[in-house]
Amino acid sequence: MGQRGELYSTRIFLDDGQKTFFFNVKENRYHDYYLNIVESRKGERGFKRSSLVVFAIDIDKFLEVLNKTMDAIRRRKGSPENTLTVGGGRREYILRLPPRGKPGLQLTEKREDATGFRRESLIVPVDSFDLFSEGLSKAVSAMKNA
Repeated sequence: MGQRGELYSTRIFLDDGQKTFFFNVKENRYHDYYLNIVESRKGERGFKRSSLVVFAIDIDKFLEVLNKTMDAIRRRKGSPENTLTVGGGRREYILRLPPRGKPGLQLTEKREDATGFRRESLIVPVDSFDLFSEGLSKAVSAMKNA
């Protein structure tokens, strides 16, 4: 591939177009591949975007924790919360039920940058797990074949 930037992109629409997930495979200037998951949701003042980044080196661990959490939520086994810390502790993913609203999966990424820690969260409704997983699988496959 060799070309920096976006290598693959796909999207899924939920809630009659009120929410869109983008799965973008990109390459940074150090030639590291990563998956950028973006949630765009329509609000009163336009669209709000949240995004998570998962580097190729961490994708298998991330998918393992994600699938374990989604399975527990599907089977209504308590209130699951799983955490994955990567990048020497500079990046942490927290997967759990949302604190309020419809049942689903809240994915939170806490990352350290030059200005300190930053948090981003996405929410995947439980009735959209299969569609979300399908989009994610396509992007992960594209990343592994890049």
